[in-house]
Amino acid sequence: MNLKKPAFIMFDYGQTLIKEGQYNGADGFDLLLRFASSNPLGVTGEILQSESERLNAELGRFNPATRHLRLTEMPEECFNRWLFTKYGIEFPSGTDLRSLEFPFWQKANPCEACEGIGDLLTFLKGENIRTGVVSNLSFCGDTLRRRIYDAIPEADFAFVISSCDYLFRKPSRHIFEAALAKAGVAADQVWFCGDQFIPDIQGSSSVGMTPVWYKGNLRYDSECEMTDGIEIYHWNELTELIMSLD
Repeated sequence: MNLKKPAFIMFDYGQTLIKEGQYNGADGFDLLLRFASSNPLGVTGEILQSESERLNAELGRFNPATRHLRLTEMPEECFNRWLFTKYGIEFPSGTDLRSLEFPFWQKANPCEACEGIGDLLTFLKGENIRTGVVSNLSFCGDTLRRRIYDAIPEADFAFVISSCDYLFRKPSRHIFEAALAKAGVAADQVWFCGDQFIPDIQGSSSVGMTPVWYKGNLRYDSECEMTDGIEIYHWNELTELIMSLD
């Protein structure tokens, strides 16, 4: 593979930039209910989470076996508006449901920066290699940016794209094309780093980017084999590779 130093590197979010812990939606909903101005049925976070799981199963969301087949996104704001309306839960006048996403996410799913990612981002900035984020996510881009910068304060991304705001999910070429337009560079000058084989590796490769399969926090796809691209297990490997290129 004839590699040249990239002009731009894009990153997936989950298990790539940020390592997420055990998800507990009931804890997140319990926190949001503290902000509610009305909860006439006295529902708990556990009830809301149980109903969320029922509806998600009905809609086919979050199924590891079929996650790559869903090419459009459902915003969490819409999902929660339905959920809160069903149970008569109201929040103070003027409350933007998107403003509730960050506290919910932080409570429901603790996270930490992936090992070495801060050093890599600092190195890339010093090399004048711009960076961006493209994530399959039902939370909005502003929430995602806040989550990332809270865990990685040295981050300095040109943009943070959530599929929630752009309709299309990876591996759809449409979301990658939008990212390329925002970056303002040709696909062959871009590397895309991610942990999931079909959405990140195959998806970015389909539009002409160089895929970088980060396997340091691999949850899925261990049986897949990459035939064209870069495989790494720690972010310092990417630093060393870039330093070796012209």
